[in-house]
Amino acid sequence: MSNRKTLLKGGTIMTLAPDGAFGSTFTGDLLIDGTQIADVRPSITDAQAETIDATGCLVMPGLIDTHRHVWQTALRGVCHNETLKGYMREIRFLRAKHHRPEDIYTGNWVGMLEALNAGITTVWDFSHCINSPAHADAAIDGLVDSGARAVFGYGFNEVPLEAPGFQNLAGRIKDMQRIRQGRLASDSALVTMGVATSDLLICGLDQFKQELAAARSLGLPVSIHSNTWEFPEREPEVALMQAHGLLGSDLLFVHTNLSSDEEIRMIADSGGWISSTPETEMQMSMGPSVIGRFAAAGGRPTFGCDIISNNSGDLLTQARLALQTQRMFDNAEVLAGHRGADTVKVTTEDMLRAMTVDAATALGLERRVGTLEIGKEADVIMVRLDDVNTMPLHNAAATLLLHVHPGNIDSVYVAGRCLKRGGRLLADMTRARELIAVSHEHISSAVARDQSTLPAGYKGD
Repeated sequence: MSNRKTLLKGGTIMTLAPDGAFGSTFTGDLLIDGTQIADVRPSITDAQAETIDATGCLVMPGLIDTHRHVWQTALRGVCHNETLKGYMREIRFLRAKHHRPEDIYTGNWVGMLEALNAGITTVWDFSHCINSPAHADAAIDGLVDSGARAVFGYGFNEVPLEAPGFQNLAGRIKDMQRIRQGRLASDSALVTMGVATSDLLICGLDQFKQELAAARSLGLPVSIHSNTWEFPEREPEVALMQAHGLLGSDLLFVHTNLSSDEEIRMIADSGGWISSTPETEMQMSMGPSVIGRFAAAGGRPTFGCDIISNNSGDLLTQARLALQTQRMFDNAEVLAGHRGADTVKVTTEDMLRAMTVDAATALGLERRVGTLEIGKEADVIMVRLDDVNTMPLHNAAATLLLHVHPGNIDSVYVAGRCLKRGGRLLADMTRARELIAVSHEHISSAVARDQSTLPAGYKGD
């Protein structure tokens, strides 16, 4: 542990600890000692600590994004008018194959800076452009260099390459094992390891079983895209997994919009999790977010920003869309009876929990982050409450969920290290701009020269 100490003084503290009303606040101080929270209470004095005036700021746990393809940062806005079919064509089958390891590094490093700027201290990186071992290493380098906390989801999805970096599934599994036994062997590091499986409907059940078995043999958490394609012959993927005994509490399902209520209940009953990404799901013809149905089944939803090639990297936007859309659905049921609703079912506190405490648990990090408690790692953000769009304060959860944007995030700490202060990232932004420009130029030029067709068997049209 480092000897550095930081005292955040006089802030509006929201611990989210289980010993009080969820989302409640008090005026007080928070002491960071090295990487951990050393104390949090109304008044703390420590002459050895660097004192930061937190007056006018909400001091709370960092936000947690449970699904983001961070490598796509240099593709910002490419899919602004695309459905899921177009996304598959433009990103997964075209631009992904032109990504060099250095492009993956740039996307991950700059993408994590974008997350930090928005108050997101932890991201599950669903890294499904692992075209070679060098791509995997570059992705991890980008995460590590950002200083953020991340779960690196080693991706199994195949990109259609003329000269594949892996000759077969066994080769990809071997590379996954290399990383797990090497640089990501520790589950207590800032960047830990998970597995991002192939899409079941693309790879087939037999390969999917092999990928899942390989991940579980190493004790790794697993994230899965599921039930997003609507075809007449679409398989009910979650039900198929249930029939083959594959469900479990180690699984984080993404989207699942087209799942039946029975399938949603299967995930909840198995202890699994769901990450909803409302912005992409709304646009890309996946169907409505499942947060209401999952909660009704006893599950606890979480949120992800998904693809910067389409939408924002602001997690609050995702929660805001999900909150109001679910309220619209709930109210529509009441209106169908020709009366007005008296209450709302989904609250701002529910969304706050989804981005912090529940997200930490979904990623297996609940003992380390998600609340401001003594002994936990100091992933802390300071949100300005005296900006024109955040004052005055009536309810902290309401202000955060309905009014805050990344420009209101004053400071960000990850494991006690300050990565944003006074509204500015403490990173080499000149280098970030240069690397993004180089990557953008390379990929755009390569795409302009590309005359290839879609992979055989693609059902996008």
